[in-house]
Amino acid sequence: MRVDGLRRVPAAVAMLAAAALLAGCGGGDEESTDGGSDAAAESSRKGTSEGKAGGGPLDAAGLESAAVAEADLPDYTFTVFKQGTVLGTKGKPADPAACQPIEDIRLRSPEPAPAAAAARSVHPKTDIQETEIALYAYAKAADAEELLTRVREAAKGCTGYEDDMGLNPTVTALADPDPGPGDEAVAYQRELSGTAHWCQVVRSGPHVAVFSWKSPVANKKAGEAPDEVITAQLKKLTEAAGTG
Repeated sequence: MRVDGLRRVPAAVAMLAAAALLAGCGGGDEESTDGGSDAAAESSRKGTSEGKAGGGPLDAAGLESAAVAEADLPDYTFTVFKQGTVLGTKGKPADPAACQPIEDIRLRSPEPAPAAAAARSVHPKTDIQETEIALYAYAKAADAEELLTRVREAAKGCTGYEDDMGLNPTVTALADPDPGPGDEAVAYQRELSGTAHWCQVVRSGPHVAVFSWKSPVANKKAGEAPDEVITAQLKKLTEAAGTG
């Protein structure tokens, strides 16, 4: 499956990325913090009047401009994923198949496939707790709606599965979070080896934002959403897309 303007990560790179982030909600290659940060800040300074595909959904450049940067979260450190490596590849199918949408989100290989994508991870300068952000743009809002439906049904119907690395995370559906300026949202938890991986998937028109973070299950703040990051990103995305 190919996406216009983006190429899949080669299998060998994808496997290395998955191994490095196999416990997370997503995976992929990243730029160094310094280079990626400068690119993100420059993209942000260009504004949001450009970057729409034919006046519709944001294209790859538009998504980069709509992604949070240091100007939006000055107390955070950024790692920006290179264009062309944002989307991952599917490995061995999830077992049972009903859990595949959860695995697709983890691998940043959503179905339906997006027309454009952007991603970065951020963490407070005083903490190592990361939040990974993936942004997807679809040619039609109906495709973005289908993704949310697939993820919601999988979260509710999948209690556990074998992933492409042969690991067996459990899955728990969570109450739908407030989508803020978006249209709808779904949330769930993956748990593996005492670590909980939390995901919120938010749709705004033809655009989808995926937020993921993790914490030890025993942590008293386990599951606490990085609201500052989520709020800043959704506000910027909806304003850039003209839906906020």
